Amino acid sequence: MILKYLNIHFALLAIILFQGYCFSQTDPQVFPVIEDLLEISGMEDKSSAEVIIPPKLQDLSAFMGISAHIANTGNSDCRIEGYINDQRWLNSCVYLEPGEVKTMEILFKRLHEKGTEDLPAMNGLPGGSLWHWSAFDPAKSENVRFLVFAKNGSSVRITDIRPYGKFLPVEELTAMTEFFPFIDQFGQYKYENWPGKTGREKELLENLQTEQDELDLMPGPEGRSLYGGWLNGEKFEATGHFRVEKVDGKWWLIDPDGYLFWSHGVTCVRFTSANTRISGREYFFENIPAKDEPSYEFITESADETYFDFSRANLYRKYGAEWKNSATINALRRLKSWGLNSFGNWSDQDIYLFPDHRIPYTVDISPRWPKLDGIDKKFPDVFDPTFRSAIAEVMRSKGDKMKDDPFCIGYFVDNELSVSDLTASLMKQPVDGHAKQAFFDYLKNRYEKIGNLNQHWDTEFGGWKDLQKIAVLPVLAAEDTRAFEFLILERYYSICREEVKKTAPNKMYLGSRLHCHYYPDDQSEVELIEIAARYCDVVTFNRYRFSAEDLLLPEDVDKPIIIGEFHFGALDRGHFHTGLRSVANQEQRAEAYSQYVKGALKNPQIVGTHWFQYSDQAFTGRGDGENYQIGFIDICDNPYPEIVAEARRIGYDLYRIRYESK
Repeated sequence: MILKYLNIHFALLAIILFQGYCFSQTDPQVFPVIEDLLEISGMEDKSSAEVIIPPKLQDLSAFMGISAHIANTGNSDCRIEGYINDQRWLNSCVYLEPGEVKTMEILFKRLHEKGTEDLPAMNGLPGGSLWHWSAFDPAKSENVRFLVFAKNGSSVRITDIRPYGKFLPVEELTAMTEFFPFIDQFGQYKYENWPGKTGREKELLENLQTEQDELDLMPGPEGRSLYGGWLNGEKFEATGHFRVEKVDGKWWLIDPDGYLFWSHGVTCVRFTSANTRISGREYFFENIPAKDEPSYEFITESADETYFDFSRANLYRKYGAEWKNSATINALRRLKSWGLNSFGNWSDQDIYLFPDHRIPYTVDISPRWPKLDGIDKKFPDVFDPTFRSAIAEVMRSKGDKMKDDPFCIGYFVDNELSVSDLTASLMKQPVDGHAKQAFFDYLKNRYEKIGNLNQHWDTEFGGWKDLQKIAVLPVLAAEDTRAFEFLILERYYSICREEVKKTAPNKMYLGSRLHCHYYPDDQSEVELIEIAARYCDVVTFNRYRFSAEDLLLPEDVDKPIIIGEFHFGALDRGHFHTGLRSVANQEQRAEAYSQYVKGALKNPQIVGTHWFQYSDQAFTGRGDGENYQIGFIDICDNPYPEIVAEARRIGYDLYRIRYESK
């Protein structure tokens, strides 16, 4: 009996030591200093300064990232972005009022594969391994660059630039005998505590009651039309549908009753954010429901994989048997209370078509079209007749029910298409491929004779049939390939517009959500944007930057813009990955959100921003491994108070900010 008692206590001690070993932060005072002091002053709009990391300190593999204390010593607000090795996606940001001091943390994203053998299919792993497509090697840390953005000149002081945080390699983590399972019954990480973490089912009900009191107290901003438009602003023609109009030099949406409207929204308002694979990873989880348990209904099985949806299971625990109806009403009340007036892309139509507490919405149209290369290219063969019919079919089956609904803002078709190397892609088609034949017809019409083409391309084809046999085009074909790619893009956007308007003539075509993140600094996709703007009622960008204020369409293109996606995440709530843009904590995340939307409100072309996404992703990853801390709520349906407070501050004052901005 005594031996058993001792064994239990030894086990508990081992777990305690394990947790402390894995997740305590090393005292930052023992970390080497890269630079003591850096001052940037007297800048106009944008300035930068670079810190060269000494060769003896360039291997920072043992750390989580690089931090710096930053003080605004000037007289105007400023934004400071930090970059390591000048990598566009390895950065962070702080916003400072005069006299403020904050700590910036630039997190390393070092994982080259999505997960490991023991922790597969996860973009972020416990211990500090984060995946990104442009993975960084901390052993080659050469410089840190700080960019300062300020109005009317300013000055900042940057001190104590050094590595921070203890990185724990995955192999050390998983070798520890007590590590698995590491996910609790709610789908959360076991070995860490944080504000708002759910420990007992009773807390879900307690949190619900607290939130209901808050929603009753703050039901939403006053002075709004039925559709969320600005009752106190100028009134325009009421068409019964959303449309766009330029007013005093600024683009606006106009709501169905004729009031000015600006789309302050969030994407993916649905209840399946934490659906994660359990097959082959059963050892991850403390509790997988058995067939006789109520939560088993949230397990889905296919021929080769099994998934469990922690988000819906937690809603069942929280709201009971009628969880879907209750959670829908609560989500709609939340959006209004938080000052959000729009559903962004990929939201659940059962929620945005719910008859009560209605809010304007956008519709995602995702056709299953023929691929341009016939294999896996994320761009359609626009010359294949089934391309048009695929769009028409989805518009009939899904879009038709919204065509007369005044709450429908418009339709997105597709998302973040891969627009590079379109002609090279179509050359992978068989000889009789639709796009390949269209390209050859284009060449025949232009050159008429093969000899003319040979002269221009410096080739020796004996005839047009010889040309059709090649799979790779010569270098001197670049002028023709580029011209034909513009024809492909023209055809793509024109057909999409035609099919949207054929079904829903009174609704707006919102484009394909371009991911030109570094435009206008990067001008490589100007022609793509110009073509999209010719056919879209609103040009949409998914833009993961720290500001939208500088996003303007090419010269002589005057159309409104909606930001279809942006987000910021942090690692202070137990998650393993921050998402595409990282900040140090929830306070900085909320401020980054606020500053991004305020910048968009100041931009005369932008008519809306849609945050990605409503809820955090599963700790163990969705189907493609994404497991980001990017929600307004966590996977237990608990709102993050920091970002909600900022959304309210902006949303309740939305139209004054927009109207008075210059």
